[in-house]
Amino acid sequence: MKYHFETSNNLQLMAGTGKLIDLIELNPQYSKNCTELYGKLLTIFGQPAYTTKSVENAYCYVIIAKDENGSCHTLSVYEGSSGPAIGGPKSAYDAAQELKNYIVNSDATPADYEYEGYYFDTSSKIRRGIIGGEVFYSEVEMSAEEFEQAYKEVY
Repeated sequence: MKYHFETSNNLQLMAGTGKLIDLIELNPQYSKNCTELYGKLLTIFGQPAYTTKSVENAYCYVIIAKDENGSCHTLSVYEGSSGPAIGGPKSAYDAAQELKNYIVNSDATPADYEYEGYYFDTSSKIRRGIIGGEVFYSEVEMSAEEFEQAYKEVY
């Protein structure tokens, strides 16, 4: 590998960055793949810099990509409104591509976890995770009262 990847909790390092690469393409297994991906990220990198109950901002890892010359690029691995992605400055595209390959091709066993969050665009409560190696995913529509309470909880 050309890059070595380390995590950071310094969210300020992400200032001025944007989406570079999707981690998962839309397909019939999209929800399952997103769930497994987060479990894999937990195994590879541990806990993210932050998590929220908004599915459109579910988690974010700050990743420092160091090349063999000691140069560094700051990347983020996150789940946003368009799904799991890698962000960073345009100059870090090669590092982002290598990070994607590292994550996707890793044989790391996805960690068990449970996540409950909200997708406000569809008034849905999402419950997903991995228990004992088994992926689960459910999405149920919230009532108007549940939506209001969830919105207050998140914002």
